[in-house]
Amino acid sequence: MTISQADERSRAANLVEVEDLKVYFPVRSGIIVDRHVGDVKAVDGISFEIKRGETLGLVGESGCGKTTAGRAILRLLEPTGGRIRFDGDDITHLHGDELRRLRRRMQMVFQDPYSSLNPRRNVGNIVEEPLNVHGIARGKEADGRVQELLEVVGLPRNAGNRYPHEFSGGQRQRIGLARSLALQPDLIIADEPVSALDVSIQAQMINLLEELQDEFQLTYLFIAHDLAVVRHISDRIAVMYLGKIMEVAPSARLYERPLHPYTKALLSAVPIPDPAVELERERILLKGDLPSPTNPPSGCRFHTRCPFAQKKRCPDEVPELRVLENGHTVACHYVEEIDAGRITTRTLEAAEPVAVPG
Repeated sequence: MTISQADERSRAANLVEVEDLKVYFPVRSGIIVDRHVGDVKAVDGISFEIKRGETLGLVGESGCGKTTAGRAILRLLEPTGGRIRFDGDDITHLHGDELRRLRRRMQMVFQDPYSSLNPRRNVGNIVEEPLNVHGIARGKEADGRVQELLEVVGLPRNAGNRYPHEFSGGQRQRIGLARSLALQPDLIIADEPVSALDVSIQAQMINLLEELQDEFQLTYLFIAHDLAVVRHISDRIAVMYLGKIMEVAPSARLYERPLHPYTKALLSAVPIPDPAVELERERILLKGDLPSPTNPPSGCRFHTRCPFAQKKRCPDEVPELRVLENGHTVACHYVEEIDAGRITTRTLEAAEPVAVPG
């Protein structure tokens, strides 16, 4: 097999390919003269792919850019730079009818089940709207389709006559999921779909998402900050920090052997329901506050808070997202040394600390 044939086969297996994606929001100042004084670098050069039928979990602290990345893939936000491919086609700058036709194949489940549904329309109209907009079905045919969708997500067929305020948070999220399924999409971007729900309801929603994925051959980008939820549903996980991807690995491997210092810190904050294990394990506390995306640190974005940061390279060189083994990629200059124990937090106690930019 030639290299070009291998590349084509790899692309055929990928539904979504993101290459060096950037999304900046301009910062302006002045009353009389509107001046561009900077940018909020919400997403600053990320690359990843989502294979057909898989679930890619995208995790990180609030403000790291994961929701912005999801909206850019859907073209709800205009990318500042980079490239987005969907099913082999470049969609980075699609507009008009071409973008509208594309949107039939990708949908979104929003975080807030209360504000994402129009309170003035009944559930039937909410779920039916995509069918009408894209000319898929109208009248009795659309009504029947709505009833089927409501039944698929675990709601009674007659729920279409009621309004969103008559449902609980979990039921409202099911309505949003039914709306996203109306056009039979290939990709669903779920933006923290369970973060506003009770824990017991979260499990029901996760199980429902997995069942629907098997039934309709769906591909998910699952955005969340709850690492326990992401572990349960994801095939692979990408970890974001301040607009950059720090680590990507299969779900089980990431939890068993995290390599990036930021991932280690995130996982150390997840409680373990075993008091003996919880008392013995090391908790990694990150120093300082999350830097501003308007003026991010030079070099490695994480070096100002990293317990393993080295003065030699971390403040000056941007680490490349390197493939190590078994599909595990990490953006860290010293990941091998840290993993082997040659660099520890104790080895840094006598060293001169890394300067934090003002």
